[in-house]
Amino acid sequence: MDKYGLTYITINRANLLHNARFFKEKSNKQLIAVIKSNAYGHGMLEVAKILNEEADVFAVDSLDNALSLRKNGITKPILILNPIDYNYLDIVLENDLMITVNSLTELQKLTQDTDKLKLHIKVDTGMNRFGIKSQHELDEMLNYIKTKKWQLVGIYSHFHSPNDEIYSIRQQKRFLEMLESIDHEFTYIHLCSTSAVLNNLDIPETTHVRIGLGLYGICDSPDVKPVLSLYAKIVLKKLVSAEEIVGYGAKFKPKQDMWIGVLPCGYADGIIRHNTSRQVYIDGHYTDIIGSVCMNAMMIRLPHPHVEGDVELIGPHVSALEVAHHLNTISYEVTTILPAHLKRIVI
Repeated sequence: MDKYGLTYITINRANLLHNARFFKEKSNKQLIAVIKSNAYGHGMLEVAKILNEEADVFAVDSLDNALSLRKNGITKPILILNPIDYNYLDIVLENDLMITVNSLTELQKLTQDTDKLKLHIKVDTGMNRFGIKSQHELDEMLNYIKTKKWQLVGIYSHFHSPNDEIYSIRQQKRFLEMLESIDHEFTYIHLCSTSAVLNNLDIPETTHVRIGLGLYGICDSPDVKPVLSLYAKIVLKKLVSAEEIVGYGAKFKPKQDMWIGVLPCGYADGIIRHNTSRQVYIDGHYTDIIGSVCMNAMMIRLPHPHVEGDVELIGPHVSALEVAHHLNTISYEVTTILPAHLKRIVI
């Protein structure tokens, strides 16, 4: 992390806690807090420490992330969602981690026969990504597990279109059919993510909800509050004459004299080049990014030369949803691409 950097992220502790409590209360389930991909760009360690009392489980995407949590004092159960390299299974056992298995082939790679190994089975109910698809595959996995000392603690699936009621009902039905075929008591049964909970989908058979996007308040709901803001300091102000070039490729020439501000951040800091012309906010004024975004710098139009304060690139006045709309993408991507080197300050 560049602790001396002039571009920084703030993480709103109160909003993060509000969002976590909202999803627990609305679903009446235990909370699996998804903090993969550096907590969607918010900072995995910062988020985990704030949520340590609210989350019942943390979910990450890699063994490295899980180990980082353990090394930083997180003792709650941790589920690794993605496949891991089974050459490092000893490390999984030493750190009391739960892993996901997606096939009989994966199970057969687990060489340690110990009751310390905790497994979740992923069921593919229609997304065709990770997980088993058929009842036959499930039966094979269950029969194989019975020959081992392993703990089968969880089973889960994932909605591919949680805002589509027809698809969601179809996937839910498939998941419950497979669940009901198993004569086993699971500690963790999880299917609903953010959108499913917001859409009031209640599945009594499940024990947990698995919430990522909603924790960070970057979904279109009045019930959650945004957690992340991104700011940069103006490092240089200059007067540009009419028809002078600003930035690479001579793509911007002001029609009249104007003041610009140079910011010390660019696409190396997660602000991709398509951000050109979008709004930012400073000192009570909306203004825009001008010229091509550079690797480590960008320019903005200044409302006047005496403007003060830091520039809000994402925040209360410029939401991640608005930025996503400008970029023709999703809010997840807007925050997740913010790199780990950016300073994160919990407020």
